[in-house]
Amino acid sequence: MESHLSEEALWASGVASRLRLIQANFADDPSPVRQGYIIEEIERALKPVSPTRRKVYLDNLAERFPAWEGVRSAPRSDVAVGAAPLTPEELVARLVELAPTLSPEARTAFANQLQAVGLSIKESPNAFLELPPELQKKLGLAPGRPLQLERAVKLLVITADLALALDQLAWALWKQLAPKSAIRKETELNKLAGSYLAGDADVSTAQLAQPVEKTRRLIAGLLGAVGRAGSSYAKKYVSRLSPEVIEDWAKMEKKTFESLESACWKKFLQQSKEHASEPAIEHEIQEAIAKAAENLILGRVSG
Repeated sequence: MESHLSEEALWASGVASRLRLIQANFADDPSPVRQGYIIEEIERALKPVSPTRRKVYLDNLAERFPAWEGVRSAPRSDVAVGAAPLTPEELVARLVELAPTLSPEARTAFANQLQAVGLSIKESPNAFLELPPELQKKLGLAPGRPLQLERAVKLLVITADLALALDQLAWALWKQLAPKSAIRKETELNKLAGSYLAGDADVSTAQLAQPVEKTRRLIAGLLGAVGRAGSSYAKKYVSRLSPEVIEDWAKMEKKTFESLESACWKKFLQQSKEHASEPAIEHEIQEAIAKAAENLILGRVSG
């Protein structure tokens, strides 16, 4: 294992991996160009090495390239690198260097291949994650305190289930309360979240955050509308069925020889039939909730 190699051997192993990577990346370039890149890489790697130790380091490097003759004394244009088989350590080092350039699809494919031959990586239950300071504060965690990965995943399952259930419930309720509202559900959050967790390159964090924020505003609007809707409905009820309003209308509509009491009762029955039936009351309350919620969601001052 590399942990048991000498300092010179570890250095040579890393440099050899980078040299072979250069060979692969610039295989189509002219030989002098590749040789120039190789010499530059070797010179860069030797900078922190004491001049008295460089021969030992280069000897270790030369051992990894049996076909590499005269490297230490040859001019820049004469350097050549052989094609010795890569060691497992060098292969892993090369894959690590290439990983940032791979597409999500390629990473998934390579991971599946590694898993198929028994090289999958199992996360330790003691692995930790770092959270942004603002989220740590919301969760009541001490600054800098890491999270256990296993528990973080379990919490993700619990909160995702809650969020998706609320998303479905809130939009179904909104469709019932305000079928003609311009506020509409545009994305199925569960499908988008599934693609995001699977590493779909077409689904960014910002794309996922948009429907989540829209649902959050809808739920906040519906909850805030409960109190406001009661006041709004009460004002409408009083404006139509309060004794004072009924009496004022009765005075204007009563016949010449009709008593005020009789005219009031007649007007009350008329108003009750129109506005005090069960369907009418239910419609009025739903309408009040929908209007209050929409005002809150859009940031409007309720009228």
